[in-house]
Amino acid sequence: MLTAFYEVITGRVPDMLRAYLLAVLIQMFAVNLFIEFENVQVPYLQFFGIATALGGLILGLGMALSVGCSGAIFYRAGEGKIDYIIATIAFAISAWASNNWLTDAFRRLLGGDGIPLALPRTLGMDRWVFIAAIALALLLYLIRSRHRLNLIGWDWSKTGIALGIVGVMAWITSSLTGHPTGLGTVQGSNNLAALFLEGDLSALNWNLFMVAAIPIGSFIASKQRGISDRHKPLKSQRIPQAILGGALMGFGAVVAFGDNILHGFSGVPILGLSSIVVMLCIFAGAWVGIKLGWLN
Repeated sequence: MLTAFYEVITGRVPDMLRAYLLAVLIQMFAVNLFIEFENVQVPYLQFFGIATALGGLILGLGMALSVGCSGAIFYRAGEGKIDYIIATIAFAISAWASNNWLTDAFRRLLGGDGIPLALPRTLGMDRWVFIAAIALALLLYLIRSRHRLNLIGWDWSKTGIALGIVGVMAWITSSLTGHPTGLGTVQGSNNLAALFLEGDLSALNWNLFMVAAIPIGSFIASKQRGISDRHKPLKSQRIPQAILGGALMGFGAVVAFGDNILHGFSGVPILGLSSIVVMLCIFAGAWVGIKLGWLN
C-alpha cells in the first residue's frame, strides 16, 4: 500500500492504487451482500475521534520509515530481507506492548469512547445508493486507465481481482471461526508476540495463522521466481529505521484500532467511518515521510 501512496505523491503511473481500488470494489459488493443477507455479522471498527486520526498519522509515518506497510514488511521478510524481518519483530512487540499498557490511557487522554459507525448511516443515506455512487465513480476511473507496456509480473487488473478475491475469502474463513475480521495484520502480530513473550496458547487463532502464512507464501513465491537480495549490504541507517518504523506502526495500528490492511482492505469496503478517516491520515503520514526522503 505504501507503493500506491508513493505513486500518487510522486506523480507516477498509479498502478498499485488502481489494483487497490479494484480490490475494494470487489469486496464492497461481496461483503455488503453478505451483510444484506445476514451471511456474515460484520463488525464495524470503532471510531475514537482524535485518537483514531492520530493513530493513522503515526502509522503512516512508521510505514515511510520502514519502507513498507504492515503487510509488505511480512512478505518482504519472507524474501529473506533482514531489515524487514527486524521491522516485523518491532511491529509485533510494539503492538503487544501498546495493547497491554499504552493504548487505553492514550485514548482516554484524547477523550471519547469508541463508536462503530458506517459512513452512509452517518450521512443519513441508503447504503446501496451510496455504494452505487462510489462504484460508478471507481469504474469510470478504472475503465479510463491504460495498461502499462513491457510490464514484469501481473498488471493492476489481475492484481486487483486477486486481492479482492483474497479479501472476500478472508471474510468467509474468519467468519467460520465465529470472529469475522477480514484481512489485517496487527491482531495476528499482537498474538504472535503474546505467544512468544507470555506463552499464551489462546493466541493461536485465525489471525495469528493468517499473519504467519504471509512470509511462508512469500518465501515460496520468491524461490519460484528466483527473487533474493539477502546478500546485498544494508545501509547503515536501515536497522534503526526498521526498528523505529516497525514500533511506530505497531503503536499507531493499535491506537487506530487496526492497521492499514485491516482498515484499507476490510474497513473501507464496508464503508466504515473509522477506516476512511484512518486511511486519509495514513496517507498524510506517508506523505510527510516521503517528502522528508525516508524512502531514499
